[in-house]
Amino acid sequence: MNRLLVGLCTAAALVVPAAPAGAAPSASNTIVSTRGSAGVVNTEGCRKTEIYVSSSVAMYAGQPAPVNKEGLTSVFLRVTDICARPSGGTVLFEAEGRNFEPLVADPRLATASVTTDLPGTDRDGNPVTISLAATWTATGPLFHETSEAHHEYPGEGSVSTTDGITRMGAAAHVAVMVNTLAASGTDEGAILQQVESSCAETPDPGVTDFHPCFGFPG
Repeated sequence: MNRLLVGLCTAAALVVPAAPAGAAPSASNTIVSTRGSAGVVNTEGCRKTEIYVSSSVAMYAGQPAPVNKEGLTSVFLRVTDICARPSGGTVLFEAEGRNFEPLVADPRLATASVTTDLPGTDRDGNPVTISLAATWTATGPLFHETSEAHHEYPGEGSVSTTDGITRMGAAAHVAVMVNTLAASGTDEGAILQQVESSCAETPDPGVTDFHPCFGFPG
């Protein structure tokens, strides 16, 4: 089941890859995004409760363009009677929600948190409000990976990209409430991740509509 957007921060500077000699990028774009994700599964007797949460924040900095900052948080909750038939149990309650609340993250991925009320629906399509409080605490180990690439588009131009991924193991505590239903738990295998991406476009002389980074100017 993958109902969560996995998906987007601390602002960190990126060096835009160098353009070929004699050419200057017409536009460069930088994205820095931080995301925390967690899944909690608790079973008490015949009652199984599952909570999945993803929260992120991203900064988009284009040149020339203003800096934009966006957040996205989503949550999914399911309660199942695993003793009921048919095999696999009977779903007693299910709800999911999403909003644009940003994750609040430490620049070094040591901690992160989000507290918000998300509009959503239950499995019958009825509107609900899901109250969420989630915190992440880094436990390590730290994983870091970088990559660079340069691509030529004959007759159009070139594009250079740089990507860096930093990932940290974490313990997350998640608590949700929907109507009178409250559930909480801890995920010792949660993830905190930061992605830094830079893309620079260099059109050939005379080319005016060359935007391979995002498909649109800036």
